[in-house]
Amino acid sequence: MIHNVVASLGYRLNEYIKNSLSLSEEAVLISSLVDLKGNVNPEIENKITIFLINIEEEKTSKNGYFQTSPGINPQARMDIYLMFSAYFPNFNYMESLRYISLVIEFFQSNNTFTPSDTPLLSSSIEKLFVEFSNVGIEDISKLWSNIGTNYVPSVCYKVKHVVFDGKVISENVSTIM
Repeated sequence: MIHNVVASLGYRLNEYIKNSLSLSEEAVLISSLVDLKGNVNPEIENKITIFLINIEEEKTSKNGYFQTSPGINPQARMDIYLMFSAYFPNFNYMESLRYISLVIEFFQSNNTFTPSDTPLLSSSIEKLFVEFSNVGIEDISKLWSNIGTNYVPSVCYKVKHVVFDGKVISENVSTIM
């Protein structure tokens, strides 16, 4: 399910950036920034890279379910945190800021996603909500240190209401980026 959500949002963001900048090549990549040895992934250059930084269970929705359906295992609702980073080497810092601005513009005008407006989104997902997530200076410093690279312009978004209901995940998402 998470792979479908990330790929679907990445696809929509990629189309938005390509249209905004009249690009023919892909502008968004779903990938880690570095390999296990700490080497920067060369494929992320001059692109927005999306990667997962956290998953949280949404506990409040579970409480009501137990009261209305005792004895039945409730759905697990997860919030996933995605980082969108712009790695533009060779002193092309202004372009990285431009791309991050496009990410913010995209989610400012598109904060709700459904299968009808997001082609790759699973039909089992009713609706996703995306909101900006503030990451403090100390937390961002720790995060980038743990990733194993220097900070690059980035922004974090929380994707709310990713539902796991215990059914087998059988959807495959082709490599779109």
